[in-house]
Amino acid sequence: MYLLLLFPLLFWLPGSSYEITGPEEVNGLEQGSLTVQCHYDPGWETYRKWWCRGAEWSRCKILVKTTGTEVEVKKDHVSIRDNQRSHVFTVTMEKLRQEDTGVYWCGIERTGTDLGIQIKVTIVPGSSYEITGPEEVSGLEQSSLTVQCHYDPGWETYRKWWCRGAEWKYCEILVTTTETEWEVKQDRVSIRDDQRSCVFTVTMEKLRQEDTDVYWCGIERNGAADLGIQVKVIIGPMAARCHYGPRWEAYMKQWCGEADGSSCTILVQTTGSKQAKKSRAYIDQEKRTFTVAMQN
Repeated sequence: MYLLLLFPLLFWLPGSSYEITGPEEVNGLEQGSLTVQCHYDPGWETYRKWWCRGAEWSRCKILVKTTGTEVEVKKDHVSIRDNQRSHVFTVTMEKLRQEDTGVYWCGIERTGTDLGIQIKVTIVPGSSYEITGPEEVSGLEQSSLTVQCHYDPGWETYRKWWCRGAEWKYCEILVTTTETEWEVKQDRVSIRDDQRSCVFTVTMEKLRQEDTDVYWCGIERNGAADLGIQVKVIIGPMAARCHYGPRWEAYMKQWCGEADGSSCTILVQTTGSKQAKKSRAYIDQEKRTFTVAMQN
């Protein structure tokens, strides 16, 4: 207690600060989304993880909480998912408002005092309207995926980039255009800007499961903060690839779980769109081929 009075900058966190870690600060764009990743030590896998808001630990309001499993839980515009193999849980806040700016906590529920780490969230007004992209894209291991990000007229000759990392200001830029429409490729990632259509396209090839992460489509601008939009990328392991002949393109495709094809339970089926998801499986259609992937 005397240390707290003499040195107020030494802030005490309930529990052990070494057992759970996270970023000190994250930023998001108004009307966009942001993701926070909090890591924890082995041994806490099956404990419930939570996200709460409030400057005071003892009075913060829990917004969302896991169920002790890896199943995603969503409440209002906040969701949480625990990856117990990687010892990290991810919180996503969507449809951000400036009033979402505040102090939040990543925490682990346990008997006695919970574990927790404080995180400052700042919502930046404005620029999310000038660049748009998908909130989430999925791909299959060893295949490729494409992300298209649209921007408003006036940004045609500016450099566009693709970076990886949950925190905007610390993300690693993987590839950048050259202010032209020429394709640029770095390792397994390429980017091409179609300035007439005001859209740039990112392609990731030879996908691996460890490519699953938070990424950003961005526009570089001089003398001001870059524009950007967050995109979640999920890579699923391939379960099966099925081929079919001509004239079956428009027919519904199904994947079911038991050996008896006449009575098996349908896990997922297409609905005419390119991709369909249900529970732990999804189907990604290609020309006369559909591929089934299983997710955790």
